[in-house]
Amino acid sequence: MSRILSELLTGKKNGPLPNDGGVSEMPVTVVLPAALAVGDLIELVDLPQYVSLVDYDVIAPQLDSNGAPTLAVSIGEENAGLTDLATVYEAGLTPGRGASGNVVRCGNAAASQASVAASRRIALKVTTAAATYAGAGKTITFVLHLRS
Repeated sequence: MSRILSELLTGKKNGPLPNDGGVSEMPVTVVLPAALAVGDLIELVDLPQYVSLVDYDVIAPQLDSNGAPTLAVSIGEENAGLTDLATVYEAGLTPGRGASGNVVRCGNAAASQASVAASRRIALKVTTAAATYAGAGKTITFVLHLRS
């Protein structure tokens, strides 16, 4: 299992957090490694207590160039040891399908209903490896819609 950190978590970029009751957008970028394997974690952001993730978009270039792409990920909250997802908001997300890539959008309300009683790290977990991985060095952009 590898841990891939967003540019926000590595300190290369910063992102605003909401400071009122409105919804704010936080762009988070991740530069992908030479390979992704089942169990890899793509770590996005640490959300402080009382900040909720109400929606998300995953904007990805082509990551699986096979005629029948298989890459799939789950999004959720990491466990305390940062080794797995403790809470899964949504499974079966399929970023990077097709020659032009694609946009994957939030498909349910699980993230917006999750507890905000404690701070937590939002991450993706690779659940199915790419049939033909084509993501080395490519950047994925996540647009997180946050509310305090």
